[in-house]
Formats: sequence, structure tokens, C-alpha cells
Amino acid sequence: MIETVGVAMIGTGRWAGRLAQTIARTELLHLETCYSRDDEKRTAFAETHGCKSAPSLEAAIQDPHVEGVLLVTPNSVHREQASLSAQAGKHVYSEKPIADTLEDGFAMKEACERAGVTLFVGHCFRRLGAARKTKQMIDEGRIGRIVLAEANFSIKSGSVKPGSWKYHRETFPGGPLLQLGVHHADTLQYLLGPVVRVQGTLDRLMTEAEIDDVGMAILEFESGARGVLSSSYVSPKTYYIRLYGTEGTLDYTTDMSIWPDADKIEQVTSLTIQTAEGAKQISFEPVQMLIEELEEFALCVRGKASPETGAIEALAALRVIRGAIDSHERGTRVSLDV
Repeated sequence: MIETVGVAMIGTGRWAGRLAQTIARTELLHLETCYSRDDEKRTAFAETHGCKSAPSLEAAIQDPHVEGVLLVTPNSVHREQASLSAQAGKHVYSEKPIADTLEDGFAMKEACERAGVTLFVGHCFRRLGAARKTKQMIDEGRIGRIVLAEANFSIKSGSVKPGSWKYHRETFPGGPLLQLGVHHADTLQYLLGPVVRVQGTLDRLMTEAEIDDVGMAILEFESGARGVLSSSYVSPKTYYIRLYGTEGTLDYTTDMSIWPDADKIEQVTSLTIQTAEGAKQISFEPVQMLIEELEEFALCVRGKASPETGAIEALAALRVIRGAIDSHERGTRVSLDV
């Protein structure tokens, strides 16, 4: 058993609360302090989760009992916060996407490498038991050669107030494709290998906010397979991956009405393979993805592991989404520098 790692939570919104609850269930991490700009919310968060309330970002990072910093904040500030953390010698866990831009993502990578600290990015969905089983089936050739992939992650979003970072295109480019679709951009590349070209289309159809509320990317994988990745903020919660192979079609579907209760996700997930012999349900070993990734982060801090989803993997996922956005703006297919 390793010595418990003290961490600071930067950001105190809903997902930060989910991570704090998960930390309380691990044996490798301890939530030492938290920080957000709203004094009232920060105080309430600290009382709920039994940690200190830091008066400033710098105070949270510099806390002598903190070895790791968890960034659960707007994407546009990840670069600054990760750099400050790295300069203080603190290991960094950043929620996905790693940043809004590749420039910021690479700057985070370089800052952490210079400081000799871990940069861990929360692409948790590839860790699910259903995703691991899908990867195993692909590697074993049970689906044959994959020629086509379809994936969607949608969550109907409530009204977003002007001034919120999620309201404006400048601070939230790509809308659901950046915030939700980036999960599939990671998982699909974990399953099928690198994406080398992408063509995207986005639009604002329903929301009053400035952001696009629907988005789609047509993917070309290095293997030759094609894929369609889509996301929406105006449709009910949806999460699925469908893979078409020469030996079968695999459906990976989750009843996302339980979201954001990540602990229940595998209870409502099904894997079905359709072959010439008919349809068959595939069993898999459930995984608590948040516990697994946070405990891996603790092991990284102790030098006993390397992040499965570090800067390289996170930048690969972001490159797909930014490629789709750039393609939409240019009106042409974009080749990715991989």
C-alpha cells in the first residue's frame, strides 16, 4: 500500500463533487483543499466533502499537504492552472478536453515535462468494462476487420445564462462535440487506431446561447476504416458505439438516463454482436472507471505508474475535434498531423 496522496480540487461544480465522492471511496487519495472563485460555493463544497477551503488558487496549489492538483474548471483556463501547478512541483490531473486548443494542450505537456510532474487527463470512458471487452474482441479478430464505426454522445442541456463560459463560442468552441464527442474521439482511437483525416459540420439549431448545439465529424482512420462521430445538446441523453466488421457488427449501448451517476453506467450497458449465426449478448467485467483513473493518478504521483491517458492521448482526441471544427470553418476535409 502506498502513502495516501493529498490533492487539491480546483473547481467546485457538479463534476468536482462527483470526483470528491469518488476520492472518499479510494484508499490512495485524500482531498486536502478546494478552490473556486465563488466564496459561498467553495465553502459549501469544503463542508460537504470535509476539506479546507483555500482563499486563492495559489494557496490551494501551494498547500504543503497537496501533491496533486485536480483541474475541474473551464477548458480555457487549464493551461494557466496546469502551468502554475507544475511550477509548484505538483502533479496535474486535468478534466477532458485537455484544453480548447492544441497550442494550449502542448504548452501544458511541456510545462509538466519541464517540471518532471505527471499530466493526467480524465478520458475515463475507455476504462469501462464494456470498452475493454470491445478492445479484446477486436484484437482477437472476433468482429473481423473493422470498416465502419458510428458513435454518439448527447445530453440535452438546460438553458445557459449569458456570461457563462459555456454560452459563448469564444470560450466554448465546438459545443457538445468538444465537451462530449471528445470522449468518443479518445475511445474510438483506443479501439481502432489513429484518425488521419476528418471533415466536420456544426450548427446552432435550438439553443439561445451562442454556441453550436449539434456537431458531427466524419473520420478516416489510418487503418482505412471510416467513422461518424456526433454529439448534441438538444437531444435526450444518448451514448452508443457501433462497429461494423467483416465478421460481425458490435453494438455497445448505454441507457444514459442514469448519468451523471457514473457508478451505475455498466449496470445499464449492453454489448451485442450480430454475425451470420445471429445475435449474441456479450458479457463483460464491470469497472468503476472514476475509481480506477483516480487511483492510477495516485500511483503516477508515487512513480509507480504512467498515465494511460496522458498528454499524448488527450492531444490525439483534441486533434480530431479541432480538426472537425477547422474543417467546418474551411468547408473542406482536414488532414491531421499525427
